[in-house]
Amino acid sequence: MAVRCSAGRKRPLQAKNGFGLGCGSRDSGGSNQALKRSGLWRAIRRGGDTKRLLIDLAAAAQRQGRFRDAAALYVEVLQSQPGRGPIHVQAGHMFKEAGEYRQAEQHYRRAAELMPDDADLALQFGHFYKTIGRLDDAQAAYRRSAELAPDWDEPKKELEHMRVAGWGPGAETGADLRRHDPAISGAELAGSYGVLAPERLPRPFSELIGRSAPSVTISQFGVAMNTFWGKKQVARGVEAIRGFCIETKPLVTVTALVNGLTLRRDLLKGPYELEYEADQEWIHKYVFNLWYDFTPFAPGHYTLELRFHDGISTVRTHRQDFVVEPPLNEADYPDSDAVVTLNPDDARSVEEQINERPSIVHEAVQTRLPARVDSILVMRTDQLGDMVVSVPAIRRLRELFPSARIVGLLGRANVDLARSLNLFDEVVAVDFRESMTQRTRTLDWAEQQQLREQLAAYCFDVAIDLATSVMSRPLLALSGAKFLYGFDDPAWPRLTASIDDAFHDPKTHREISVHSARILALIERLPLFLSSKGEVIRRDDLSRERLRALGIADEERYAVLHTGARIVFSRWTHYPALAERLHRDTDLKIVIFTDQADLRSTLPPEIAASDRIITIDRQLPFDDFDAVLSFCSIYVGNDSGPKHLAALRGVPVVSIHSARINWREWGQEQTGAIVSRKLPCAGCSIYHDVDECGKDFVCVTAIGLDDVYAAVRRYV
Repeated sequence: MAVRCSAGRKRPLQAKNGFGLGCGSRDSGGSNQALKRSGLWRAIRRGGDTKRLLIDLAAAAQRQGRFRDAAALYVEVLQSQPGRGPIHVQAGHMFKEAGEYRQAEQHYRRAAELMPDDADLALQFGHFYKTIGRLDDAQAAYRRSAELAPDWDEPKKELEHMRVAGWGPGAETGADLRRHDPAISGAELAGSYGVLAPERLPRPFSELIGRSAPSVTISQFGVAMNTFWGKKQVARGVEAIRGFCIETKPLVTVTALVNGLTLRRDLLKGPYELEYEADQEWIHKYVFNLWYDFTPFAPGHYTLELRFHDGISTVRTHRQDFVVEPPLNEADYPDSDAVVTLNPDDARSVEEQINERPSIVHEAVQTRLPARVDSILVMRTDQLGDMVVSVPAIRRLRELFPSARIVGLLGRANVDLARSLNLFDEVVAVDFRESMTQRTRTLDWAEQQQLREQLAAYCFDVAIDLATSVMSRPLLALSGAKFLYGFDDPAWPRLTASIDDAFHDPKTHREISVHSARILALIERLPLFLSSKGEVIRRDDLSRERLRALGIADEERYAVLHTGARIVFSRWTHYPALAERLHRDTDLKIVIFTDQADLRSTLPPEIAASDRIITIDRQLPFDDFDAVLSFCSIYVGNDSGPKHLAALRGVPVVSIHSARINWREWGQEQTGAIVSRKLPCAGCSIYHDVDECGKDFVCVTAIGLDDVYAAVRRYV
């Protein structure tokens, strides 16, 4: 193999002294041991050409695959001759081959200071950065090499490879972008279905035990959608690649590659024992959670590859096809904790950028529809009978939104009926033809483009597909509306909201409800999205007298801090510090519910001794507990049942919400605020398998005291 120097002429992939490329070492020590093993130690002591001998020894170590020895020997040469750029390059190569990337980069950078205009060195920088997954830097290095040696093809080939692999501006993915109880008998169990619930009978642990096979599971990565390339996981912007590898060999790291380009290399979490494994010593689980921003990749079809290493070699490889789509913009979806937009000019890692952000404070009372609904698109692109059974639903929609402009997107068979009934303010006709060969309705590319442009002028807030069939559902994407609504289609999860109605025949399990009633049910559900239906319900039969036994006088104001939660990893840990601040800055008494009997000992002595601190580490009778919550001035707690009870009683609630489930689903409805964090693995739904987070539950642990205290001070 040959490379070209900055002058453009070819030269072998070796320096003139004969040593080659590609070695490394863990540290700069060890050269004496390498010398002693070499047999040339005596020659050096006799006064030979030490530097020449060291270089020859390094070349020999390289040929034998002793990269760390070779690197140490080159470093030994540099001790007395630090200005030799080629030796720095060779030391960098050796460290790179040994996997010591920090030391390798240090030597490459020193070489660049000494040889700033060397095209080959710039090329080697590109190779190095591509190896460690710094693709932006790799691309910049290849461009630098091409600028220094315009007639040299090697850096141009590397740039073209990155472009075809889908990286960076103007990239593409090639042709893919252009082509279309054991005691119960079996009979007893079978006969009990529908009468009892045998599937929920407790089972002995022995029935759950088995042998696990080596495997890779991706638990979270994008969203499964129907795409041009079939049903694939779709990545949009910052994503989490989360899962685990089950393996018999000890694993250390995982490397993620896309189309052969290295994205991330990270340490695995583990080993963890497999809960139902018969031989716990035989096989273990290793967990990964890789955050990566796919924004630089061009939209298209890709292959994700995960390589699992034991520190020496690749032990297991997993491949999965996926699709990249344009990223979602965080500004467009401020209430989604999973949508994160990064600053492209920020050189910090994805983790650093996300984890150093402040937490988000959400208002408890919320609406899921756009704040103002001025324009609504209603789709009924099928047959005349479908339009007839939709009339009650369309009229009900007009009652719900009397001031909105309602536009009908209709099949040509439905236009005249709609006009005769005066159902819409305007009608847009579309020829959504049925293809017998494709067994669905179709609309060609030019027609879709034209229809999208026509609908854009209306600036729709909401778009609704009234069809129960999924054929027309994708046409909602042409509306330009952010709120897309219709009957559920698992293969098209772009709907903002959906319903999945069913009134079943007892034998066939097919739908038997009247079609017009199904469509009307779709519309009747819309008011539920206008605002929360949670209401405050106070108890007239509760009195503050119940508080006296706890040390709270009739007129005293107090805060409740509830530290518990059934899901242990969702518990916030800064309640003692929060109690200290409230004690310092307010005149409130502080009631702390805890299962930690010695919690008071974790407080500063002067606060622990204060009569304003009340700790309760036992279960109270419900009415007493209800009274403590009902009369407090502020309640602070985790995502757990007591926060909902406190909100039901109308007290200000600040809840600390793990991103494992959506705060909009399980945040309290009536009062206060919910504190959460934005991160790409939001929505993981981890419950039983607590070892599968891979990020040490940063969605809770990174919620800072200052963030929560600022929310609390809004109410006290």
